[in-house]
Amino acid sequence: MDLAHFRDTIGRRWPIVLVLTLLCGAFTGVLADRRPPVYRAETQMLVTFAAEKSAAPQPRPPADEAGRLMQRRVKTYATMMNTPRLTRPVIDSLRLPYTTDDLAGRIVASSAVDSLAIDVAVTDRSAATAAAVATALAAELQRIAERDLPPAGLGLKAHVAVVRAAAPPQRPQPARWQWYAAGGALGGLAVGVGIALVLGYRGAGTPVSADVRTLWTTTVRRRPADAVAEPGAAEEPAGVPGQGDGRVSNPSMKERQAS
Repeated sequence: MDLAHFRDTIGRRWPIVLVLTLLCGAFTGVLADRRPPVYRAETQMLVTFAAEKSAAPQPRPPADEAGRLMQRRVKTYATMMNTPRLTRPVIDSLRLPYTTDDLAGRIVASSAVDSLAIDVAVTDRSAATAAAVATALAAELQRIAERDLPPAGLGLKAHVAVVRAAAPPQRPQPARWQWYAAGGALGGLAVGVGIALVLGYRGAGTPVSADVRTLWTTTVRRRPADAVAEPGAAEEPAGVPGQGDGRVSNPSMKERQAS
């Protein structure tokens, strides 16, 4: 099917494409707008490093090396926020009806480059639950930091402080139904174009089932050749003795006497 045929096929059946595009876009947009509200609670923690009072003084690494070790510990804590090491104690303490994987999917933690702060966001259908989970995660990370040993080579112990406590959000997150509607419209457009092409192909006199059978026969059910000639061997033509090997047969003595 060339480009001209494609344009002609779509042009004749543009109502199908338009209706499917509008219906799919409207349907997905309405579903997104009517889904249950989701609340987002946020908290921020700051990781600081200080020498332990009871520990003997230790040599300090250079400033750039110390900064790299601190950043590594902060990144470790940030990636730990949605792991079972933190989510399991939070589920048990709050008695949440979630698995560790379910709760992990509701937690987003990040830490900016060259920063010792950890930002944590928790989403839930309940504003109070979202805030409670964020608060419990911060408290659990503080306990983990108190039990952890100082980073190797740094000699300074990490401490986690909450600089912005989580509070129950007053409003749910915006539905963003426009994005869902646009995605549904694109899907409907693709389906409409596909249906229009199939109808145009069938209208041209070539049913799709015939091409499917031909493709099956030629690709899937194709059999190998019955015989394959050996390399260097030539098949001798029928009725011409000695022709296949390039030699001329000499007549026998009886044939020369008869002649």
